Amino acid sequence: MDSSQHDAARRTKTPGAARAPWLAGRAPAALWPPRFGAAIFDFDGTISDTADLWRKVDVAFLGSRGFQVPPDYARTLSVLGFEAGARYTIERFGLRESVQEICDEWNAMGRALYRDEARLRPGAEAYIRALRRLGVPVALATTNDPDVLDSMRGIDMDALFEARVHGKDVPVPKSKPDIYLEAAQRLGAAPEDCIVFEDITVGIRSARCAGMLTCGVRSNDPTQDAEEVRAIADLFLDDWRDIAL
Repeated sequence: MDSSQHDAARRTKTPGAARAPWLAGRAPAALWPPRFGAAIFDFDGTISDTADLWRKVDVAFLGSRGFQVPPDYARTLSVLGFEAGARYTIERFGLRESVQEICDEWNAMGRALYRDEARLRPGAEAYIRALRRLGVPVALATTNDPDVLDSMRGIDMDALFEARVHGKDVPVPKSKPDIYLEAAQRLGAAPEDCIVFEDITVGIRSARCAGMLTCGVRSNDPTQDAEEVRAIADLFLDDWRDIAL
């Protein structure tokens, strides 16, 4: 994130609901028609239920090295990109592989699973395409690897989103707002004009610190604290199909 993005984050600390009181407590009605200038979407857990897929990766990867998956492991990795997650895994389990070797293994396992099993959540694609038809720019902001997402059958991510920012593009965790600010910059949108759709609390907190509106999304990830997400986000969405387009 460059100095201008840091300046934007400092200038726009006001929480979304305080700037736009019409949003407070009105999801999903507040989401259509849109009153925001741009939309930024997380992927895993937000527009696609993939917790079970990454659970398979974790079990296979750690199991092949003689470890069980700790209860907090998936939640810790959820805010990190592949490289940061690999460094964390090496340190936590004392592995001898390099960061690149672990990333390559995760990438290969992820591509195989996403190709055959990953799907967008019902209603998510329809909402994104409806926003685009109205001229609302949309971006993806995810710590997932682009090769993994591009392996999905029947989903053209480049056609769905005008901009994509991945963890490898912004090498800091989602506990900092850099990935959302980068997505806004690529869309040519000011942070205060954006809404961020997320399923993790750390992402929602950092997006709010950048002055963005936030919509928490319920996921099928058993590590999600949905009530905490609901409490800190400006809006909360149980199901994409609840938005009446």
